[in-house]
Amino acid sequence: MTYWSYHLIFTLPLVAALFAWNWPRLRRAHWVCMGIVCLVAFIFTTPWDNYAVWLGVWGFGDDVSLGYPASSMAIGPENPQGLTWLGHIPFEEYSFFVIESILVCLLVVRFLPAPGSKAQ
Repeated sequence: MTYWSYHLIFTLPLVAALFAWNWPRLRRAHWVCMGIVCLVAFIFTTPWDNYAVWLGVWGFGDDVSLGYPASSMAIGPENPQGLTWLGHIPFEEYSFFVIESILVCLLVVRFLPAPGSKAQ
C-alpha cells in the first residue's frame, strides 16, 4: 500500500465525514483556528520529523510515496549548501500533519457547545 492510498482509504474519508457532520456548526472563527493549528503543527513537526528520519529512527519504504518536496534542500552532490537533515520525508507525511490537525479540530468543533446555545 502506498502512503497516498492510505490517506485515500483511511484519513481523507474521515475528514470528509467530519466536515459533513460539522458543516452547519462551522463558523469563520473555526476556519481561522483550523488554519492556525495546521500552520503550527506543520512548522513544529517538519524539523523534528525530518531529523528523526535522518537519524534512522524510522523511515519510508521505496516506491510508496509521491516524492520528497524538500529534498532539494538536503546536502548532496547537486546542492552542497543544503541542510543535512531536511528533505527526508515525503509529500504524504507533510499532508499527514495537516490532515491530522484538521481531524482534531473538527472533533473539537463537534464537542464544543453549538453556536447560540447556553454553555453548561
